[in-house]
Amino acid sequence: MGKNTLFRFRNKRETRVLDLIKEHLAMVQNCVRELTSIVDSMENANWMLVRSQAKLLSKYENIADDLHREAVIQIAQGAFFAGMREDFLDLIEKVDDIADAAQDAVRVIAEAPIEHKNLEYFYTGDFTLRRYVENINACVMTLSESISILRTNGKGAVNKALEVEKLEEEVDRIENELTSKLFAHRQNVDIFTYLQIREMLFKLDEVADAAENCSDLIITIVVKAVS
Repeated sequence: MGKNTLFRFRNKRETRVLDLIKEHLAMVQNCVRELTSIVDSMENANWMLVRSQAKLLSKYENIADDLHREAVIQIAQGAFFAGMREDFLDLIEKVDDIADAAQDAVRVIAEAPIEHKNLEYFYTGDFTLRRYVENINACVMTLSESISILRTNGKGAVNKALEVEKLEEEVDRIENELTSKLFAHRQNVDIFTYLQIREMLFKLDEVADAAENCSDLIITIVVKAVS
């Protein structure tokens, strides 16, 4: 693969699809940034703000759905040759999975206030909840950078996609540590709260998993484009 692998598109529809994917991912980034803010509000026990931020994230997710729908229509109408059409459809779906996972995580957080004493151990030491969501946000930001340069620099897009995979591995490592912390404190937490916190950690991890799935597809698209 050369230093700068340039993509050639047959028509304006293909360029429009890439623009839509970029716009879609920008809205998905808004969802993930809002999710990060919601976790901060939870740390500060500001549950009124959590509910307000959850509504804003839902608005971003609805806009992302509209962009997702338009991109799918453009591809269905003939954008990209057949060998790549399915890959781009999969990419759009998996980008949408990021927003869906963020929405799911927020539903778990907002379903009932969690007393601060049941979360204190998540805010100390090397593996904190804040570090967890910051790395999740970094996954999505790096994915966005990969897609932004996809049309002009295939090698750069692949390198960024590989960065996403490394970031996702770090997210998994932090998630394992936080889950261990939760288990160690299980006797001090009622069963409902324990299950809510555990589900929150799992749903947050799904955001990074969805970003990593997108990065795999970017690599596949570049390989097909230059082969």
